[in-house]
Amino acid sequence: MTSRQLPLSERDIPPELPWLHTDSFLESVGSRSLKTEGTYLAALRYFADWVQVGKRAGFDLEQIWPLDIALLTTELVLKFNEALRSERAQNTGRTYMAALLSFFGYLVSIDQLPPGLSLEKVRERLKRQRKTALRPSSKVVNLDAIRQQIPLIVDYYHTLPLPSPGNDPYNRRLSLLRDQALATVLYSTAVRISEAVALDRKHVVGGRAEDVLITGKGGRTRTIHFMDYARAAIQAYLSERTDNNPALSVSHSRRANSKRLTTRSVQRMVETAVASLGLDASLTPHDFRHYRATELLREGVPVEVVQEYLGHADISTTRAVYAPIIGKNIVKEWLDILAGPLERAAQLKEE
Repeated sequence: MTSRQLPLSERDIPPELPWLHTDSFLESVGSRSLKTEGTYLAALRYFADWVQVGKRAGFDLEQIWPLDIALLTTELVLKFNEALRSERAQNTGRTYMAALLSFFGYLVSIDQLPPGLSLEKVRERLKRQRKTALRPSSKVVNLDAIRQQIPLIVDYYHTLPLPSPGNDPYNRRLSLLRDQALATVLYSTAVRISEAVALDRKHVVGGRAEDVLITGKGGRTRTIHFMDYARAAIQAYLSERTDNNPALSVSHSRRANSKRLTTRSVQRMVETAVASLGLDASLTPHDFRHYRATELLREGVPVEVVQEYLGHADISTTRAVYAPIIGKNIVKEWLDILAGPLERAAQLKEE
C-alpha cells in the first residue's frame, strides 16, 4: 500500500474530501498549523474508510465522497473507538479520536451535528475509558491465557494443503508459502507488524541469515533472530518467487502486481486463521510479540534479555509490562517447593 491509498480498503484516496463540511472544518483547524490539518484529514479519511469497508450504519464502498454525516450515531463512533484501540497504536487511536471530537464540535457550532450523535455521551465514554483503562501489565495478565493460542495460528498455515505448482491462476501456492514464512517470522523474531513488512529479501539473504540488524520504533536498532524453522519457511517461499520486488513479503493476487505486503494484510492473515480455528477474536499479530516475551520469562530468561529481544529502549518498560508474569513465576517456584496440606498433616502427625 502506498501513501496515496486508504489503509483499510487499500483503494486510491478519492480526490474528494471524506465527509460533508470537511472543507470548512479543515479551514478552521488549518489556521493552527498545516500539520494539524493533515493529521485531522487523515483521521477523517480513516473513519470514512472504516465505515465503508465494514458496511456500517448504511455505508458501503459504492458511495462516493463526501459521505453524508446524517447517518452518524453515538454507537457508531464508540465502535470506531474500540476498533482503533484494538487495531492501531495507542497514540494514533487517541489522535484520531481527538480529530473526530474536534470535527463533531465544529458541527455543533454550525448546527449540523446529526440527531443520533451525542457529543456529550462520546466524551463521557472516553473519559470513563481513560479512568478505568487497565494498565499494560494488567492487560498482559488478563490476556495471557488467550495468547497461549498463538502457536495454533502458525500451525494452521503449515498444515493447510499446499496447492500444486501447476494450474494455479490465483497464485494460492505462493500466497500460502508467504503466509507460512510470515507466521514463523513473527513467532521467531517477535517483531512489530510494521517491522515485519519492512523486511527486504537482502536482509534475510535468501533465508540463510540467522539474524539481522533492523531499525525499529523510535529509530532504535536491534538484532532480530531467525530460528531454523523461520529460515526454512523463508527459503521455501523465496525459492518460488519470480518477481523483482525487493520486499520479503509481497501480495500475490493478480491485481496487486507483487506489491509489498501491508500491515493490514498481515492483520487479515491472522484474522483468517483465528476465524477458521474458532480462536479468541481479540488475537492480533501484535500478540505474537507478547506471547514470545512471556514464554521467555516463564522459562527463566532474564528480563534484560527480553528487553533486548523486544527492542525496548528502557528496561523499566519491560518490567512494567511483564512484572506480573515475572512475579507469578517467582512465587510459583517457591510454592512448588512447599509440601501440600495432606503431606504437611502427615508430618505433623509424626511429630
